[in-house]
Amino acid sequence: MHSWISRWQQFLLEHPSLAVSSQTDALERPSETAEALAANDGFWKSVRAQYPASNQFINLNSGAVSSSPLNVEKAFISYYQLANSIPSYYIFKFMEQGRELIREGLASLLNCSADEVTLLRNTTEALNNLIFGIELREGDEVVACKQDYSKAVSSWKQRALRDKIQVAWVDLAGVSDNNEQIVAKYVAAFTPRTKVLHLTHVINWNGQTLPVKAIIQEAKKRGIDVLLDGAHSFGLLETDMAALGCDYFVTALHKWLSGPIPSALLYVKKEKISTVWPLTSSFTPQSNKIRKFEELSIQLMPNILALGFAIEFYLQLGREYKEQRLRYLRRLWTSQLADIDAIRFNTPMEEERCCVIVNLSLADREPSTLESELLERFKIHVTTVLWENMRGIRVTPNVYNTPDDLQRFVEAMRQIV
Repeated sequence: MHSWISRWQQFLLEHPSLAVSSQTDALERPSETAEALAANDGFWKSVRAQYPASNQFINLNSGAVSSSPLNVEKAFISYYQLANSIPSYYIFKFMEQGRELIREGLASLLNCSADEVTLLRNTTEALNNLIFGIELREGDEVVACKQDYSKAVSSWKQRALRDKIQVAWVDLAGVSDNNEQIVAKYVAAFTPRTKVLHLTHVINWNGQTLPVKAIIQEAKKRGIDVLLDGAHSFGLLETDMAALGCDYFVTALHKWLSGPIPSALLYVKKEKISTVWPLTSSFTPQSNKIRKFEELSIQLMPNILALGFAIEFYLQLGREYKEQRLRYLRRLWTSQLADIDAIRFNTPMEEERCCVIVNLSLADREPSTLESELLERFKIHVTTVLWENMRGIRVTPNVYNTPDDLQRFVEAMRQIV
């Protein structure tokens, strides 16, 4: 058993009113490799049973927000009801006791110190603490990408307008750029005045995994600080802060960790904390304490504490097992549509460049029309993407999807074509 799980379970024993019945005890992972277990539908059926069932739609839009396991849902509801009985006592005097343990659990997943991790509400809030908080002067340059998350793009544009900094925008061409070309595009954008690189690990529009380690190494050679957006990598791909070498990292915890909605994480390397101004006011804004970013007055403590059950479930399942299952599901459906001329994949299919999110388009069909047809005719929920060099529908299954779900999507696309 992971050492953090033992500490979490001990914490619940010491605080009986915070204990909820945990269904993760029934999750016993067979002693198979991650690659072999990926095709073991019997095991993944037991995983599926841990999540709420929907008889209304097949949800293939987990890239936006993922469902939480049932015990995470139950914990949040239970904690909210508890807090609602005597709010000031349970929120400030009681639930706060669990915050540091949650912080430590998340830090263990990032291979960093708990003193470098702070809990926030969503990725946008985490990003804005950095985009508006990193010290930059007029004329300083930032390198970002047109295909970054939309709120990151708008925030950097606002910072440039306000503080007269310069933003150099890398433009990715989707499937036609190989990894060497992508690295070269970023390197070409660096100048002696570049202070910060804003880098996305997995492009949310089409699921493309960027060669971030190589790009970060090039940035560090030039003394450039790196902000890595891991909204679609944390909880799925390896996100080891020591191995990646980035200075700042943000992610949503309600995506691949399957935490309560909403929840997010901000990582700041210890020696950088004092140089970042918190988005909300702090009594010690230039301190080197990560907790200065959490001075938000009332916070949603039921969310923060319910994260404990999400972390427990995630550790019991195993990141690499989750990753390999989702790669298996992605190959299962894309391989059946790959030979249809009318369908175009806007995501590179090489394993190193794609995990689970795929963007596709259909000739002579608007993406929004295709999304509506899938929902109305086949009860399949996807989402439309209209962004820089990205146009199509985005398909994102999760571990609670079955091969039958993906087969129904394949048959629906065939009928539409």
